[in-house]
Amino acid sequence: MGDHEVSVPRSLRVGVYDLYWSTLGGGEQVDGTIAEVLSRDHEVTLLGPQPVDVGRTRARLGVDLSRCGHRRVRDDLEASAASADFDLFVNGTYLSTAVNRAANGWYYVHFPGEVRTWRDELRSRVGMVGVRALRVAPRLPQRLREVQSAFDRRIRRVEFIPSYHHYLANSQFTATWVRRLWGAEAEVVYPPVSPEVVPGDKQPLILVLGRFFDPSHGHSKKQHELLETFVAMHRAGSMPGWRLALVGGCDSANRDYMLAVKRAARGLPIDVHVNAPRDTVRELLAAASIYWHGSGFGEDPDSHPERFEHFGISVIEAMAAGAAPIVFGAAGPAEIVRDGVDGVLWRTLGQLQQATLDLAHDGARRAHLAQNAIARADEFGADVFARQLRSLALEAAAAGPAQPVT
Repeated sequence: MGDHEVSVPRSLRVGVYDLYWSTLGGGEQVDGTIAEVLSRDHEVTLLGPQPVDVGRTRARLGVDLSRCGHRRVRDDLEASAASADFDLFVNGTYLSTAVNRAANGWYYVHFPGEVRTWRDELRSRVGMVGVRALRVAPRLPQRLREVQSAFDRRIRRVEFIPSYHHYLANSQFTATWVRRLWGAEAEVVYPPVSPEVVPGDKQPLILVLGRFFDPSHGHSKKQHELLETFVAMHRAGSMPGWRLALVGGCDSANRDYMLAVKRAARGLPIDVHVNAPRDTVRELLAAASIYWHGSGFGEDPDSHPERFEHFGISVIEAMAAGAAPIVFGAAGPAEIVRDGVDGVLWRTLGQLQQATLDLAHDGARRAHLAQNAIARADEFGADVFARQLRSLALEAAAAGPAQPVT
């Protein structure tokens, strides 16, 4: 994030809301970078349940929040009330329904949620009827207050949608679904990626990065299907000397799925690294010659868009490390990888096999795609992200306060 950009003429009081700062996940990296960039020219306050640990955030996410203040807000209602005290309110909380009450409001959308079915709409209507019926009582006993809360949770909240002046989406795929689900237009601002691994001594290694999610829970990185594809090539004798590495975190809810993957890998040139230390991940990124990504395979993008990769930070990290990417040709990864230019897109497992065999046996083409991939990864850097944000802030400061929602 260079210092040569034009600074804005008017300093803004900015509130950046993230309900999950302490998890230090991908969303927090984006929201933290927003806060860091804006804090160079503006007075930024982080909104969330606990003060942010500046040291841990810098170490884990590479984000410097030392210039930012903190204000405690515990939920969307408190965040909405607090937003009125700022010139600019930035909401980066996943699936938040907080109404913006600042003069200017941005909502960074990681994804707008699941496609609603007729049952969801029915539940919402029943919830509204239940809440209205219980409101007539001046004081409710505890049991009925719990029933009222249960009804309230069923209601689909849409009042927040017109309260924001800019929707920012992490990909064109997400922007399309912001339009379809929320009826709002979103500007694509790709998340900032600052890869920390450079190409090393490349090995005959295929790498897969991503948490182990059981497909029955919805979103999945499809490790089992990718493993079976590699096993088929290995047993056919078409990938001599090559190994597959599956690397990702796992929690107790997805342990059975991860263990099934590990069992399927026994006795094969396949390594499964669960909750691996960052040093191991760096070593594998530096050594990998090919990167596989399979999220979205076998899923319907119209009924379950949430099961696809909405952007693909790991894809860019692998590209920057010089691994030729072979990724499922939909959603975020298909926006990152240009087929035949800096990687390969696939739709069927047969196509994945053929693309992998082609690159495994054609080192010159693999090296060409890898070099293009390194250059492509630079286009998603933190400097690009910072320029877009500061341009938007410049517009907000120059235009003066917009009409806040009341």
